[in-house]
Amino acid sequence: MALFFIYAGRKGSGLESTLAPYELARELDIDARLFFSKDNERKALIEKIYPEAQFFNFTSPLDILKMKKAIGSGWSFFTMISPKMIPLFYSLSGKKIFYFHATFETSMSKPSLGGWAIDSLHDAVIRGSTLTLATKAPLAWQIKLRLDKDAETFVHPPFILRPGFFAAEKPRVLPFDRYFLYFGDVDREAKGVKVLVKALEEYPQIKAIVAGRRGNLPKLGNLVHLKGWIDEGEMHYMIKNAEAVVLPYLVPAQFSGCLALSFHFRTPVIASNTSTFEDWIEEDKTGWLFPSGDHHALGKKMLEVWEGKRKYSKDAIAKKELEMKEKSKKSLKGILEKIQYTD
Repeated sequence: MALFFIYAGRKGSGLESTLAPYELARELDIDARLFFSKDNERKALIEKIYPEAQFFNFTSPLDILKMKKAIGSGWSFFTMISPKMIPLFYSLSGKKIFYFHATFETSMSKPSLGGWAIDSLHDAVIRGSTLTLATKAPLAWQIKLRLDKDAETFVHPPFILRPGFFAAEKPRVLPFDRYFLYFGDVDREAKGVKVLVKALEEYPQIKAIVAGRRGNLPKLGNLVHLKGWIDEGEMHYMIKNAEAVVLPYLVPAQFSGCLALSFHFRTPVIASNTSTFEDWIEEDKTGWLFPSGDHHALGKKMLEVWEGKRKYSKDAIAKKELEMKEKSKKSLKGILEKIQYTD
């Protein structure tokens, strides 16, 4: 019986977050399949690196019937929420796994129509799933309290994908020779970008680049906000050449694609001491932690790294990546055994 990994999104790290568990399933000798949307922005790359992947129009009744027929009585594994997945999702009668590795709206975010819509979509898919997977136990409890539905914990795997998947670094002219890097959402309060800004105000001798759409940051001599689209290769160049990637999240991250991508390029991470980051970061080995929300502590830690008073090891990052992969593989194996999945 095949296990179908499905991602209907057009862009974003949902692609990596689909391929990562797919690779684990293959290592477990599972007959795993890949279904992607035809409009995925990296379709050409996927076809080259993962030629076994199949592409469909998730809004086409004919393609939905084709996918439904192919899946048959097998298990479907939906890896990221997308409105386009809904027609296929509800056309399947059972054996549906939904992997929830995002978050519900938090108290730090102002209620918005978009946030309410996404939360409602998450609720509907979780209710309709045979099995819901969460990255961390607190999220599983939140699902239980919110929807009275049990969820299993599946540790998110790192981005250990096939050679050639990640674009080669492409040099880019940058405003600073040395810099810390933040990339991702800028206008989401829970990401803690304002904590980083306060740290930079207190320590003007250190420099940082923020790469992310939207958001308005103050004009500082040691801070540059790159708002436009950044070429994938250029983004990888920026990550690889940063002193460290800074992730000052104010709420526990269920999973951080930014951390996984940074580790892929062997770049250390400075992050708040919240759930998930504590699993990945070992002090003076793979990066550094600071108390969440404490901009004084963040600035001091950044200054120590800037002045060479803190060390890290690329070998330690590689070791941690493999450790997390094995942890995820063991987790997936246990879940499949629990649901009595048979290939």
